[in-house]
Amino acid sequence: MWSNRAHTQIARLNDYSTVWFGEVSGLVWKIIEIIGESNESFANAVKNAVEEAGKTVKQMQWFEATQFRGTIKEGKVSQFQAVVKIGFKIER
Repeated sequence: MWSNRAHTQIARLNDYSTVWFGEVSGLVWKIIEIIGESNESFANAVKNAVEEAGKTVKQMQWFEATQFRGTIKEGKVSQFQAVVKIGFKIER
């Protein structure tokens, strides 16, 4: 569900989270989507994604893991992947 209020778009993702896009009190937000990988766990895949993004993206405020998947070799999990959306403020 989207609504426009004072140049703001609000996206209700689910019962627990709402994301604000656009200009709110002089702030502009952006969302990127990245994929993190780990040989150990989904949690580490998410951490790796956020930490790697943090090397070049400033003002990160939140993340949402949207998908989990992995690879199998010889009947065992060999790699974990997590698709992660990260919200951050745009600097002016």
